[in-house]
Amino acid sequence: MSQLRVLVVVNPKASRAADALSALPDWFAARAASKTIVTKSRDALNQAIAEHGAQADRIVIGGGDGTISQALPGLLTLGKPLAVLPLGTANYFANTLGVPADVMEAAEISLQGHPHSIDVGLVNGQPFLNVASIGVAASAVHAQSAALKHRWRLLSYPVSLLHVARVSKPFVVTLNVDDNLAWTGPVYQVSVGNGRFHGGGLTVSDHAAIDDGKLDLYLVAPGPVWQLIACITHLKFGFSKPALMQRSCATRVTITTSKPRAVNADGEINTQTPAEFTLRRHGLTVIVPRTLPVGHQGLSDMQEEETPALAP
Repeated sequence: MSQLRVLVVVNPKASRAADALSALPDWFAARAASKTIVTKSRDALNQAIAEHGAQADRIVIGGGDGTISQALPGLLTLGKPLAVLPLGTANYFANTLGVPADVMEAAEISLQGHPHSIDVGLVNGQPFLNVASIGVAASAVHAQSAALKHRWRLLSYPVSLLHVARVSKPFVVTLNVDDNLAWTGPVYQVSVGNGRFHGGGLTVSDHAAIDDGKLDLYLVAPGPVWQLIACITHLKFGFSKPALMQRSCATRVTITTSKPRAVNADGEINTQTPAEFTLRRHGLTVIVPRTLPVGHQGLSDMQEEETPALAP
């Protein structure tokens, strides 16, 4: 184990980073040939990966989903295995991989886990891991103040989502799924998922996995407020699916709108419609636990499933 060369990059601004930083450098140094770098910006993060990643056998990133997303282009270029220390508030990507919330347990897995290939989503060529959304989800990101996040924690996103939906107007989209017209009409939101979880622990699909070769998507059509609440409870707890929600899965999705609309990918606005969503199959190698939690569904055995159709 001492011969394993590890680059550890930590975002000190992550919500759980302060306590971890006091222990992590020495912990890794005692168990591997490690180099720990603390980075406070996207540029510093990518510079650390570019300058030191090539000499490492694997790269360990400590932070939340935003930190992982910011590092993704550099990680894909480098092609080294990625291990995750979940130091953020939500840590949806770590949850998808079955990595425990306990930082030191996650550190053990970063060294002793095994490599596993996962898919990477692309929207207009920009990579994402969890979910990319158009509509109220993009606006909800901006509606989450620091005070709201502190008060509601994981529920801050659903709270913001409901508030934005109540004051937002539907917009018309044309949605093509695997080159077939699937929907033309008004929506509040369209979300395309590569992983399993997104804002507030919402589940993209009951069968969503990050290594199954599929993009899972759903849209929310206009309806009364109680139906919007029902959509959130369905995504969060698996309650009965409301009539105004439609689901499907695909390997290629295109969305066009009458006017350009922002696309929120992994919590950041980095492109706009028209948007093409594709998949880089087995695009990233990650380190996962040798034994997954009981009932874990973020990773798949590649079982074939029938593709549901969206209602016109």
